[in-house]
Amino acid sequence: MPGAYLRCALRNASAAGCIVSVSPNSGCPAPSMPMVEHSVDNGPFVSIQLVGGQDEQVVPLFHGEDAALPHQVEVFFRSAKLSRDRWTSSTYNLRLAGFAANDGATLSPAPRRSKNAIAFGDSITEGVYADLRALEPGVVYYGNLAHNNARTTWLSSVCAALGCEYGQLGTGGQGMVVRHLQMPPLAETWDHYDRDHSRLTGGRLLPQPDYAFCEMCTNDFVLESGLPRHLDVTDAALQWLAAFREACPETLVFCIVPPLGWHADQLARAVSAARARGDTRVHLVDTAPLRHLFRQDAPTQAACDGVHPHGHGNALLAALVTAEVQKQIDAHEEPPPRAPR
Repeated sequence: MPGAYLRCALRNASAAGCIVSVSPNSGCPAPSMPMVEHSVDNGPFVSIQLVGGQDEQVVPLFHGEDAALPHQVEVFFRSAKLSRDRWTSSTYNLRLAGFAANDGATLSPAPRRSKNAIAFGDSITEGVYADLRALEPGVVYYGNLAHNNARTTWLSSVCAALGCEYGQLGTGGQGMVVRHLQMPPLAETWDHYDRDHSRLTGGRLLPQPDYAFCEMCTNDFVLESGLPRHLDVTDAALQWLAAFREACPETLVFCIVPPLGWHADQLARAVSAARARGDTRVHLVDTAPLRHLFRQDAPTQAACDGVHPHGHGNALLAALVTAEVQKQIDAHEEPPPRAPR
């Protein structure tokens, strides 16, 4: 999924590239080929759209660098086409095949952050319009993948602040109950890589993440006479929370109200019900302080289309989520009060 990344160090390397297998993308239209971006030695990110019609493509990372120094490399899956086949086909996926480098170069892992997180979400978590500065005439969702960037969403900033490696599972159009673009609702996808491959081992998600985020429900509506009629997500959210808890008994789970505020009451009821039945490790993150910065179908300070946050909007959302999450982490990590003597 867009947002997947790797970090590593190359030693004794003066030149290197990342090898991408593009044969699985056969038949993908050129404007819809996946985009990747990379940074070397903390330099600026460089974006490249893959080119089809070949078995492999080498994405150049650096050339002519000092081989006596180790070079830190980060590669991100930036954006991908949203299609009816995302759940069932590899046409729009990204497959890394390895690295190409000069003779004598070696690969070593980069330092890992101490925590792990996983996030489920819709186009906001996928990074739609995250790099769009102004809504231009004729711009449509996924019409230009350069407008979308999974790396610059709220999630990457939250996980950097919390010291987490993370898995980013945001897909445009997905919801708790709806089935847009034939993408099944969350309860049918969270525990799978795709339609045919489960994420679970013996019913558990391994390694069990320290934190899980669910930013969902903006898409849980149907159109009637051109206007959205919001669907009730309470039961679906509660069922998903129960299923996720079976797979991850110790994970702190944070349900994030979408920035538009849709379904806020229903998500609150689902979280309250989960806590009432004994799951005290699930929490609601209410985005009400930012709600005035989002609205449907009109640009705002935080979103070019009023819905999908751009860079500033993602920063505001990340700051709010981080602050609320840290409160709950601190509360769970506090030692129990000592019994009076």
